[in-house]
Amino acid sequence: MKVFPYKQQFLTPGWGGSRRSDRGIILPEAGCGFTLIELLVVISIIAILLSIMMPALNRARGMAKRTVCLSNMRQMGLTVQEYLMDSDDHLPPTSHVGDPEKYWLRVLAKYSKQTLLFRCPADKADNFVDWTRPLNSQPADLRYSSYAVNYLLDPQCTRYYIGPKYDRVSNVRKPDYCIWVSEAPTNSTFTRSEHIHPESWEGAVDYAKLFIAWNRHLGTSNYLFVDGHAENLIFEDTYAWPTPCYWYPESAPAWPANP
Repeated sequence: MKVFPYKQQFLTPGWGGSRRSDRGIILPEAGCGFTLIELLVVISIIAILLSIMMPALNRARGMAKRTVCLSNMRQMGLTVQEYLMDSDDHLPPTSHVGDPEKYWLRVLAKYSKQTLLFRCPADKADNFVDWTRPLNSQPADLRYSSYAVNYLLDPQCTRYYIGPKYDRVSNVRKPDYCIWVSEAPTNSTFTRSEHIHPESWEGAVDYAKLFIAWNRHLGTSNYLFVDGHAENLIFEDTYAWPTPCYWYPESAPAWPANP
């Protein structure tokens, strides 16, 4: 077999980590790699890039969870509109009604064409009630839902002894400005509970925040209004003296005479 000259060994040993070919081209020394300093520089650059990217990735993940939660609420809004047509314009009751089969969570689940998602993906609690099983067969320290309804819109509400009851939507001053469902915090207050009492806040924003997952979504929370639409809002945009106040059905978006 004839061996052409360029097929023969054409690299000649050289100094300084390189070899010179018979064509005069300087090639790197075989086995030559990164020095320790170069490797540390590369690792440092990667670490800096990750530190820049991670907050953006976390924010994107948080925004995705916020969107899913808002979609859950909108589905509830559509479902309650169907319920209102059969209930003579009355909203479903809270646990004050006594019978778990009549709780708003159970009632809406029966009216929905799809499985209602009562858990927000950003809610980190893992102790939730299984609504496909009887409540009395489950532990007492479970959470009903990631969401809670406004007690002032409950037919059993004791605030309104005289005058109209605001579980009837037509009695609500401005349904598109009155919150019906909010996000519930993960503290022990909301085990086996699915409603909140805005009348107990007495205008104190910091105290009110104890009963709302006000910062679950990047410093905001989602709210479902009586008319069925849902919004992502800063809590102070719903409850800050002197305006607005989206919690009292007789006056929203203004404050009542006796909060």
